[in-house]
Amino acid sequence: MKKIFIITGEASGDKIASIVVSKLQDYNKNIIFKAVGGSNLKKQNVDCIFDIGEIAFMGIVDVVKNFLFIKRKFDLTVKEILKFNPDIILSVDSPDFSFRILKKIKNINPKIKTFHIVAPQVWAWRENRKKSLNQFIDHLFLLFPFEKKYFDGFIDSTFIGHPFFLKKLSINYETNNLNYISICPGSRLSEIKTFMPLFISLVQKLKSKFNYKFHIPTTSEKIKLIENFFVLNQINDFKITTHEDEKNYYFRHSVLCIAKSGTIALDIMKNLSPLIVIYKTSWLNYFLIKPLVKVKFGNIINIIKDKMIVPELIQSDCNLDKLYNLTLNFLENDKLRLDNIKNYIEVINQNLILSDGLDKLIQKLEI
Repeated sequence: MKKIFIITGEASGDKIASIVVSKLQDYNKNIIFKAVGGSNLKKQNVDCIFDIGEIAFMGIVDVVKNFLFIKRKFDLTVKEILKFNPDIILSVDSPDFSFRILKKIKNINPKIKTFHIVAPQVWAWRENRKKSLNQFIDHLFLLFPFEKKYFDGFIDSTFIGHPFFLKKLSINYETNNLNYISICPGSRLSEIKTFMPLFISLVQKLKSKFNYKFHIPTTSEKIKLIENFFVLNQINDFKITTHEDEKNYYFRHSVLCIAKSGTIALDIMKNLSPLIVIYKTSWLNYFLIKPLVKVKFGNIINIIKDKMIVPELIQSDCNLDKLYNLTLNFLENDKLRLDNIKNYIEVINQNLILSDGLDKLIQKLEI
């Protein structure tokens, strides 16, 4: 009977972990799981010691403000792992939280095997991190093929592809009967507070010109918060989704999706919807992080191609005027939307298809 403890720190990692758990459960029914996780892992009947929403802070400033709270969650996680005594710890993304726990556990019990999915973005910033990973991670699973060269010689790693893309995508875009615009502010409380006011202003401007309805994916805990933004601004024609199937349905029936940069963008592309990516943080966070960043883009598709495949509005460009004008261009130009989809599908099919990646992962875990 194998025991696996899973560590996630945000919604995207929770979703990837749930896909892996589903595959592991199909492969071996005799695995006991315990986790730091969210709604996706809970749907797989994984016992979560606390919900990731409690530690989903955005940016250096928020983390510093909540340091003592995060420290208590860190100590609780270490305590629960040692009590559970797993054969394997499988962490997914969130390196600032996950890696500290893996280091602590390896120092206490080096016999526990540690694996990590989603490599730290050493190709984007803080490249020196890769030199110490082998001290607390036994094997690293990579989602993107270009990452391999960064870790070879420093840690054992395997490219597995992205769990969101199990097979190649083909163009199937219908320009008629698309009644929604999806707006995706992110899952963290700080992200919602940052991006929803911008989205509400955009919705108000669009409503004077178009008759589209608006779709907002979120978590069940954030429904009331999202609703309040619309109700307080007397906007009625909106749909909030929390379930995966429902969310995907509305993505597919959206004439356009506008999303905070992150994993949600890959979700949208999986559903073949035209996409605009936005991102901004506090000026203090931006001031602290910007000198360390080595890439020109925020979206992974653009980073892979080193070219603006998916349009981005980042920091000072992430304002109402620029977002409205770009949105208008997309809504009024069928060809622009179709080309957007064709271009990102090409990059996904060449670089991100999982194929036998989960089988490789299971083989390495020796389940």
